[in-house]
Amino acid sequence: MRSGNLKYAVLGLVASQPEGVHGYKLKADFDALSDDFWQVNYGRLYRVLDHLEQRGDLEAVEEVQSGRPNKKVYRLTERGRQSLDDWLLQPVSDDPQPLRDEISLRLLFLRDDNVEALADLIKQQRGIYLTRLARIARRRRKLEKSGVNMKVVGLIMDGAEMRVRADITWLEHIERKIVRTF
Repeated sequence: MRSGNLKYAVLGLVASQPEGVHGYKLKADFDALSDDFWQVNYGRLYRVLDHLEQRGDLEAVEEVQSGRPNKKVYRLTERGRQSLDDWLLQPVSDDPQPLRDEISLRLLFLRDDNVEALADLIKQQRGIYLTRLARIARRRRKLEKSGVNMKVVGLIMDGAEMRVRADITWLEHIERKIVRTF
C-alpha cells in the first residue's frame, strides 16, 4: 500500500464520524474494515493523525473523562474535507503495487526438484488462504450485524474474497505445473 494512501484512509474514516473519533476507536474501525489486507499499528496511526493535525486537515480536542485519562478526539476540518475530496477525484495510479507475499519469494528460491518441500509449502499456504477466507466471511457477518452500509463495504469484502480465491487458484496452478510433474 502506498504510504500516502494511509493518510487518505484516515481522513475518510474520520470524515465518516462527524461527531469526532478518538485514536483507539479509529484503529478498531480501520481493523474492522481492512484487517485482511492492510494492517496498521497504533504507533503509525498516531503519527499519521499528528501529521494530519499539523497540516490542518484534522483538528483535535481533548475530552475529559472521569476516572480515565483524557482522550483526543479528531474531527475533519474544511481543509481536510477538501484534501480528501481532491484525492477521491484524482485518477487512480497507473502503477498498482501487487501484494508482496512470502510464498512468491520462497517459490523463487526453493529448488524445483525439491518436490516434497514445494508440496508442503503449497499445503501450508492453502491452509493460510482458507483461514483468511473464513476470517473474511466472519468479518462480513460482523459488519452486516453492526449496521454498516454494506453497499460499498460489501464490494470491498467481495474483492478481498476474490483475491484470496485467485491466490488459491494460483496455488493449484503451481501444484499442477511443478509438484505433479515431478
